[in-house]
Amino acid sequence: MEENVPLVTREQYIEMLVEASCWEASEMESGFLSWCEGHVPTWRKLGYDEIWIRQRIETAQITRGLHRELKQKGLTILEIREELRKAYADHPELFDLARERERIHPGLLRYRGNTGDLRQRYTLRVLLYETDKLTYEKLCRWCGLPVPDPERIFREHPDSERVVRDLSTVEELELALALSRHALHLLDAPESLTKDQLASLMEAHGKQLRATFIARYGYPPEDSTTPYVPVTIEGPQDHDVYYAKEYP
Repeated sequence: MEENVPLVTREQYIEMLVEASCWEASEMESGFLSWCEGHVPTWRKLGYDEIWIRQRIETAQITRGLHRELKQKGLTILEIREELRKAYADHPELFDLARERERIHPGLLRYRGNTGDLRQRYTLRVLLYETDKLTYEKLCRWCGLPVPDPERIFREHPDSERVVRDLSTVEELELALALSRHALHLLDAPESLTKDQLASLMEAHGKQLRATFIARYGYPPEDSTTPYVPVTIEGPQDHDVYYAKEYP
């Protein structure tokens, strides 16, 4: 299955670096030297040569300074990411070196989902919320229960599930949306279903969607990368503020 996983393009590789740089900027707040001491031995064990390591450290230094400068200017998340793209585009040799390492250590350029397209993630996040809300309302009617108001539906949505979706990739959100839409379709079906039949049909469709996901992307959904920038139904959120709120 691993052979079917596509290699990233140069543009996708830059997005990977942008995402990684956001995580690293947070890590480097505790000290640049400690960051290097934590990562360089791992890179050497993985077989990365000194040229790649030096280039990687150089870009990390650029990243740290750029993040600080952009934050001081009060730029938005989207504006910061655009500036990072420009900075990494000035170092095309990183992608060439990464491709060389891929021949020796396959996996460096394998990707695990689109985390960088914040607009697409936001669109899917809202679509998923609206579909889930409608599905829940129809499920209440289907079960003969009173339908709560939309705000109560959101408040009663499990925090853990909301956090997972806030931190899902584009591909994961597409999968969740397909499953939610299928549930809505079943609840709208003219034929009468029992609770057991509904549960069985949902389970079967979920397995089918999972198999299709793995066949298409070459990895299971749970192996998707966790995005640095959370995207809620209100839009992209500041990483530090979101984590402080969700994980006090």
